[in-house]
Amino acid sequence: MSHLVFVETSGSGVNAIDYAKQAGHTVTYLYSPRYDFTASPHQRRLARKLADHTAEMRDVRAPEDLLAVLRAAGTRPGEVDAVLSTLAFCIPQAASLAALIGARGTPPEGVATARDKSRCRRALDEASVPSLAFSVAGSEDEALAAASRIGYPVIVKPVLGVGKGATTIAREPARIRAHFAGLTGDLEHLPAGMSAHFDERFIVEELAIGDLYSVEVASDGRSFVPLVSTIQKTGLHNPVLELGCTVPATLDDTVERELGDYAAQVCRTLGLTLGIFHVEMIRTDRGFRLTEANPRMAGGALPETVNAVADRDMFAILVDLYLGRDVPLAPLRLGGAVSHSLLAAAETTTVRDDLAPDWFDPFLDRLHSGWARLEPGNRVDAMRGNFDRFGMIRAVDTDPARAEETCAAVKADIERCLGIALAPEAGHRNPLPAGPARGV
Repeated sequence: MSHLVFVETSGSGVNAIDYAKQAGHTVTYLYSPRYDFTASPHQRRLARKLADHTAEMRDVRAPEDLLAVLRAAGTRPGEVDAVLSTLAFCIPQAASLAALIGARGTPPEGVATARDKSRCRRALDEASVPSLAFSVAGSEDEALAAASRIGYPVIVKPVLGVGKGATTIAREPARIRAHFAGLTGDLEHLPAGMSAHFDERFIVEELAIGDLYSVEVASDGRSFVPLVSTIQKTGLHNPVLELGCTVPATLDDTVERELGDYAAQVCRTLGLTLGIFHVEMIRTDRGFRLTEANPRMAGGALPETVNAVADRDMFAILVDLYLGRDVPLAPLRLGGAVSHSLLAAAETTTVRDDLAPDWFDPFLDRLHSGWARLEPGNRVDAMRGNFDRFGMIRAVDTDPARAEETCAAVKADIERCLGIALAPEAGHRNPLPAGPARGV
């Protein structure tokens, strides 16, 4: 059996720790309370309960600091076979620790290139991989000049950082000025575990127009296999917000291969050569164009959504890759269609005091699964980023369009039950075709 070190975990990533333990492996879990906002209290407690060794990370600034935390957990570096993380904020630390102690891990250089959006775009350009026009700006004036060169509309987003924080779609110069004027407030809204990852650079990028897709690409260092693709749900009034996804993406076979090949090419170009990587692209009238390449598997509800209909477990594949197993020979086979939607408020509000404590339970009868953390009298902040949600609903069907329709109907009923406006989803530019999902 092997010894794995998890440097933090996303909420759904606790399933990877669980799989490792059920497979008989030893697990060390390094955690930090600054990331408590990324998962439920139950998931945070479960991760520590499952692990054989745990230690809290405090003031970790260099790989050597993390090595000291590892030793504080009672784990000797020489007994570690692999180091990984399923939490975006801690991927660099996991990669650096793996390299320092000679364990398997995602290459730090690949992680750094993927996380830095300007380095990522330059790498794609140098490899002649289709990409978007971009420029890096450190000030409002530089951003305005970049937008003028690229042409409006543009999107302005941090070079580093995740969660869609401090991101603005600008269709005219006034929006760029508003972006920089509101930066202090935007950053103050973010938890410290998120805002600490930003620097003062922004990327100004042409705005890609079209439906948003994602692909989970698996790599064992030799081969790159697109495991599964999804079509993403985005905000009606703010397309930067991601509000769920549907599997399968219902593209025809030729376009599906084009999507998967493009995502795999991006990972190969960036040097993401061990793990599962979440790659997001927009299908423009010029073809697929990268929006972001994440040097880790999808967070949030997506992996469990895929697992609801897939023939293999995403978390098992992830752990096995880090333990030296070969990448799967083919994409996941799907036994149906599945869709999930996030529950988030459109405006900051307060939940009514007479809401029944078990208000969410009746909705579960119409769903495959779901959760909600909202009680009578709670204040609910308007959705501004990926972590501003209070629940999730998931529907399974033989038909992806019907799975989406079920989610939409339940979400509308939840909105009426709560008496608050939920963040609305935009429709797909190319609506999902009716009919059973392939592989059913």
